[in-house]
Amino acid sequence: MKLRLTLGIFLTLTLIGCSNTTQSVSEYPNSSLNKNQQTSVNKNYSKDDAIATFKENKDYGKYEITDYVLVKDDKLPMLKAVISFYDNIDNNSCNLAFIYGDTIQKMGFAENEVDGVKTYEFADNSRLTYVGDGTVTTSIRKIETNEIIDYKITFSYEESTLTTNFNVVAEKPTK
Repeated sequence: MKLRLTLGIFLTLTLIGCSNTTQSVSEYPNSSLNKNQQTSVNKNYSKDDAIATFKENKDYGKYEITDYVLVKDDKLPMLKAVISFYDNIDNNSCNLAFIYGDTIQKMGFAENEVDGVKTYEFADNSRLTYVGDGTVTTSIRKIETNEIIDYKITFSYEESTLTTNFNVVAEKPTK
């Protein structure tokens, strides 16, 4: 009789312990970390917010913002804005900054081939445009020939490996 009572209490406590573990796991998505992320994603992000985040960069003094586009994309809710900028030190105007959460992922494309010689620049009316799925379009001009080259740049971020990827595609130049 004592053995059955002891075994019954042991099994009951074991089942209660298992149900608490399952409950804790199911509550994980509602942790304070995720609540903070959801709050920052749902906040109305403005031009001033994008520029302020960009200016927090320690190298900001060498950059000049040339264009920006705010992003609202359900597939990439942490992507808030994309900024094109001119790098005064490297004399290169073909740079983009993707503001993802509170971080900035910078990339340059159509790099100058010779140090100190500005080979490319954003074309007049290049109009940085967000087309969805992490992709922006813009146009640059090859200074020597006045060729206009349209670019499609796609940003992606892999949470599991904490890896940022860029895919840069240039379309055939036009005069």
